[in-house]
Amino acid sequence: MADYSTVISRRHDTPTCRQHTADFANLVKAFIGANYLTMSFAFHNSGLILGMIGLVIIALLTDHCCCLIVKVKEHMVNRLVDQYANQNTPINGSHTDIQSFRLSVEKNLGYGDIGQLILGRAGTVIVQICLFITQFGFCIAYFVFIGNAVYHMFPVEQYYNVSTLTNSTQGNGTFNLSFLDVTKGVQSTGRGIVMQSDSGLLNNGSHHAASDNVDIHNKGLHHSKPMLTTNNLVLNVTNPANVSNHSIPILSHDTAPPLELLVLIPLPIFIAFSYVRNVRNLGGISMVANMSIFTGFVAVLCYLIIGFTVSPKVVWVKWATFPIFFGQVTSAFEGIGVVLPIHASMENNRGNFKNFLHGAIAVVSVVIGSFGVLGYLRYGPGVGQMINQNLPEHTPLSISVGITLCVGILFTFPLQFFPVIEILEGYLFAKGRIFGPKKSTKLLDDSESCTDNEEADVTTHLLKKNVKLLLPEPVHVPDSVAAWKRNLFRTLMVTVAAGLAALLRSSFAYIAAVTGSVGSTMLAFVLPCVFHIKTQHHELPAWIIAKDVIIIIIGVTGGVMGLSSVIITMVE
Repeated sequence: MADYSTVISRRHDTPTCRQHTADFANLVKAFIGANYLTMSFAFHNSGLILGMIGLVIIALLTDHCCCLIVKVKEHMVNRLVDQYANQNTPINGSHTDIQSFRLSVEKNLGYGDIGQLILGRAGTVIVQICLFITQFGFCIAYFVFIGNAVYHMFPVEQYYNVSTLTNSTQGNGTFNLSFLDVTKGVQSTGRGIVMQSDSGLLNNGSHHAASDNVDIHNKGLHHSKPMLTTNNLVLNVTNPANVSNHSIPILSHDTAPPLELLVLIPLPIFIAFSYVRNVRNLGGISMVANMSIFTGFVAVLCYLIIGFTVSPKVVWVKWATFPIFFGQVTSAFEGIGVVLPIHASMENNRGNFKNFLHGAIAVVSVVIGSFGVLGYLRYGPGVGQMINQNLPEHTPLSISVGITLCVGILFTFPLQFFPVIEILEGYLFAKGRIFGPKKSTKLLDDSESCTDNEEADVTTHLLKKNVKLLLPEPVHVPDSVAAWKRNLFRTLMVTVAAGLAALLRSSFAYIAAVTGSVGSTMLAFVLPCVFHIKTQHHELPAWIIAKDVIIIIIGVTGGVMGLSSVIITMVE
């Protein structure tokens, strides 16, 4: 294979400190989102020791496979450059033009293009399906997160229902409280508790039903299962005002609207965001999202550290639900879909890409590992699906964290939704597709699109022509498609996401596990190794091929078991 990798001299050959910082920050941001909030629940599913081991393995595999997909891209770039250089064109002998072609391919070759070059049309479809599942899953989760955050801002009234008691005064001033199936539908949420009786309400300011060690996985998410069940309970109470000292069933009354309605709150805003056509117009929104998520991250981490105690109910190893952990953690490393675009953007800094990637994944691993370990150690089996659910409710801290995270999620949505709509609109509105304009069968001659007397124009035209011939043709929606059609379709897709969020309103962590098990494992583990073997199997030693096969098996097995475990858990 000929070497055409000499870099053309440009104005800024040496990356500046600012470029180093920006490139590293882009990689860190690509790999971390709001999923760090579910890591404590992930460790609940794996156990502490097994979770830490699993996190390290998944991080190493993610790092390795990201490097692998970049290596596959570089191999495909070299192959395309060789094909270009061997073509019989007037500009074949120009090293400068060959290098220009290389730069163009490096900039434009994406994950789907690599899939098509290696596996044909099926490769593009597989990549797009995985990207769609991953990104659309994030969009659904954002509805669920905001709905639950708003839900927890409403107070819950808790009380002892003693309306069915029989009062038999005894000589010592005591009386019996007989409860007959009054605990049906009890839900403990850790908010204020009062006692309801025929004579009025008796405050209970000292008793909190939800402690650090009470299982509140679905706290605020469901109200169908009682946490306390007592039938025909009879207590001898000397002083009704001190009834808090006894273990009495608790009833609660939510003041919040139904959760399935609260998850629809961001629907109008998300629909408006979906109308944005150019992702570059979202730069300011992305900055606001990053600042909000970072602020919420710091606040929650500080709360976990201050007053830290260890729950006595921590489990070390849990194999039964470990596949759910696998899906959650794989989903938490969100950057595999944008590794290639970031690599392409580092034109004069690609030599540092691997070091920056190693550092970024190390930072992200420490962040999500800290949340997972600290949250699980502190709350044990009582940790919520989202760690912010364990913050003291109706305090300035919990309210401010909830609002901050909601703002961050709100402004992250358009960035996650853009790839979804780009894929679907390509299938619907591109030329020759279902609702798109018909493809033109007219083939233009070179003389019809360039000036014969200008050699530079001829060169530019032939360069563009050869890029189109060698690279998969990009799918885009032509301007002739009516804007109202595209807006109507985008509105429909956001509404579908909202509808699924209403159905899955109590399953934020499980949504992440599904997207990780199905989409992220394919993009992060399986496809890079498949592409690597497919393109270079004749050059690779046996142990490298065996390593790739093992990673493929881990990805497929983990994905299938993770999806199965989530389905079984949600059904039960």
